[in-house]
Formats: sequence, C-alpha cells, structure tokens
Amino acid sequence: MVDIRLDGQSVDLLSKTTLTLEAFNPMLDFNTVQGSRVYAFSLPDTPKNRRILGFFNESQVVFTNRKFYCEKYVNSQLIERGYVMIQDAPAGSYNLYFTQNLGEAFGDYQTKLLSDINFGSVAAPVSPVVNPDILTDSTFFPTIENAGFYGNQAVAGFSGFINNYSGSAFDAVGRVPMLSLRWLFSQFGSLTGWNFSGNFLTDPDLKRLLLYNLTSLDGLANLTYQNHLPDMTFPDVLKEIRKLFNLYLDFDVRRKTLNIDFIDRILKAEVQLDWTAKVSANQTKVPDLQNRLELSYVIDGNDALLKPIPAAFDKHSTPEVGNAIGGSVTPIVSAFSTLQTNPGSGFAMTSQAGISPNNKDNANRPTPKLLFWNGLVGGKPNATNSRSGKALAWSGSGNLVDTYWSQFERFKVNSFLIRKTIMFTPADLAQFSFKNKVHIRGVNYVVGSYKAVLGADEKVIPAELELWKA
Repeated sequence: MVDIRLDGQSVDLLSKTTLTLEAFNPMLDFNTVQGSRVYAFSLPDTPKNRRILGFFNESQVVFTNRKFYCEKYVNSQLIERGYVMIQDAPAGSYNLYFTQNLGEAFGDYQTKLLSDINFGSVAAPVSPVVNPDILTDSTFFPTIENAGFYGNQAVAGFSGFINNYSGSAFDAVGRVPMLSLRWLFSQFGSLTGWNFSGNFLTDPDLKRLLLYNLTSLDGLANLTYQNHLPDMTFPDVLKEIRKLFNLYLDFDVRRKTLNIDFIDRILKAEVQLDWTAKVSANQTKVPDLQNRLELSYVIDGNDALLKPIPAAFDKHSTPEVGNAIGGSVTPIVSAFSTLQTNPGSGFAMTSQAGISPNNKDNANRPTPKLLFWNGLVGGKPNATNSRSGKALAWSGSGNLVDTYWSQFERFKVNSFLIRKTIMFTPADLAQFSFKNKVHIRGVNYVVGSYKAVLGADEKVIPAELELWKA
C-alpha cells in the first residue's frame, strides 16, 4: 500500500493511486547534480486533505507559496522524500508536483555570487600571522612571485612578490590574503544551516587548499572576506571542484547535509548486492561510444606565464588504445586551475596585474584557482600546486588523473549500457544507494538510473534499470 505523508501527516489517496519515481546516479553526470524526480500526482478533495493543504481550494483563503515535505512509503518502507507544491485544485481534487529540490537547496544563497555575500570583515592585520593553523584560521598570506602585480606602475617597496616576507615582517605593499576552502565550507554552512562532511573534507592534504586571488589590502583598513572570493556561486564551487577531484555529491535536502566522497574510492569498493534473482533475463545492450575522458581546466588568459600552456596544465585525453580505439571523448572542464611553481625558488609564480588602488587601470579578477598551503618552507610562507606527492596538474608526478581519476577512466573505457527490468521489494528500494555496485549473472554493474512505479503492487515495485558494466 502506498502511503503519502505531507509534513508528517498521511493524506487520503484516490483508489489505485500509483506514483512514478525516477532517480539518477550523480557520478555519471558532471554538468549537473540530478535529484530524484516524482511525476505529478493528484489527491482527492476530502476534509482531511483540505485541512492538510491549508484549504487551498477555498476562494476566501489567501494563497501562500509553500512547499510541503513529502514522504512516500510502500508497505511502511520509506522510498523517497522531497518537497511538493500545489499546481492547481480543479473540482474534486488537488494536483501536486515535485519540486527539483537540489536546484533550490541553499535558498536565497543558491544563485548569489560568493563575492556578493557578506561573510563579515576584520581589521586588516598590521602584522599578519606568518604560519596560521589550517584547521582553525581563515586567512593566509603565502609568498607568490608576481612581478607584474602592479602592471607598469612603479610602487615603492614592492619586491616583485605578493606577500613578501623578509624573515621578520611582511612588506607593507602587495599584501593579498587568501582564504581556505575549508573556511568557506564552514562559513557557508553557518549561513545556510547546511552541514558538509565526507572524505574530501577530511583528506589531510585537500583540507589545506586555499582560494587564490589578486585583491590586495593596499590602502584598506579592513579585510572584507567577500572581496577575496571568486565570482561564482557556492553550487558552482561544488560543481567545479567535483570536476577537478572526481567527487560524488550525496545530498540530503531534508537534513541539510552533503557528503562529499571520491568516485574512485566508490568504484574500488566491494560489491554488496546480488540482483540476479530480481531481474528479467531479457535485456537491451548499448555500446558506450563516448568512452574516453578529456580532462582540463580553464586557463587564465591574463597570466602571461601560461602562454603557451605548460605541458603539465594541458588537457588529458584517454589514450586511444584497446577498448578506447574509435571512442569519442567526454569533455570535463573545471573552472578551478592553479599556478605554476618556480623550480628554483619553490614559490608559486604568475605574471598578472592585481587589484589595488596603486594599479587603478586594472579591475580584472583572475579565474578561480587553488593552491596547497605548505606552511613555512625555508622560513617563508608557501603555497603551491603540490603537496605530499599530489599535484593540481594533469600530467607529471602525482597528477590529478593518476590520483583521482584512474578508476573512473578505466570504468569508462570498459563499460557498456544494459537496460533491464527488475522487481524490487519495498525494502530493496528503501535501502538502495547509487554508491552500491550490484552483481547480476557474473557481471558487476554501476546503477545509472531507475524508473519505478509505486503502488501497483504492495509487495513488489517494478522498475526499469540502466546498468553500466563496472
């Protein structure tokens, strides 16, 4: 039996009510994060439903544009939860539709640029801390080579380095604070009530990532945090770091939690489910003609040192060998890139005008970039594109492909699509996670999507599956 609850209250249903539920694996689409989708459904006009829906059908009642938290149960098993809204109320019924909750997960902050969000400010430090704690501090001042910071302007006291540290103090000009990515997650969570967790955020090296920028504190009494954040929304940050580190984003909109894990880690996990007895023998097999990856990031055209593009920063394409021969590429481009490192000095290096009252002709922000905070190196604050054998590059030692993409790349090269029907029990569907690979007749699969019909039978739930060979 189907039981639909709105804000915790069971509603009256039409006889033989069925619901169609679709869900999609977030690891297979890097352009968006799709939540589950429930087709529109109708409820009868009963005294109970009128009360639960706020007497919407009464012309004297003022309409309030509200969402109802909706839970769908089959045989007491919670199958799906999300939010619904009233579409209309013709005579004798109410029509409701499911809202795409991931597109509205962060409320008013969903579409607001980070550089437009008031994260507060502090007095500009007279003597910045030279070696802040990455786990507790927000602001860092790594030394970076950038002789072009003031363009053609001759600025007294500028040494050609951002945040130049002499061993006892920072230079008075060219100070550019950089905020930690960990701090951004914490602050955005505080503003929105969301909690962020997962292996990405607990990784000892990735928790040291800094958000690079070129906005100086020249002539300013205060350090205003939003001035040092990229012109992108927080959902954009999630989407773009996902493309860099091959991440799995697992949202729970009701609890306001997001778990961020590595897709390669998920693909390495042991298979826990055997669905052999649940699926039909008939199937449709489809080759994956786009089984090669093309991984890259946006190169900042205003950094003179990135012309031509260094080999380590150039795009990676899956070699056209073996099963990949003749395959088209799937382009995955992250907005986040990084800076080169001077092999002689060990500092990150760039040649790009900054934002400062001493450089009035420039107001161009750099493209978003990340650096690893390395603490003091040779007595100077250091942040570069590499740390502990990991590098924010597409080739070379510790590159992004080898560290975060190798399992997924192998999966893409060797995979194909199988379409099958399955008979779930309510418990199967209630407990299922796209993180779990499944075994069917000697082959392991990643579930790409399912489309299930709830309510046609209280003991089984028929569904159409899309399976990708693991």
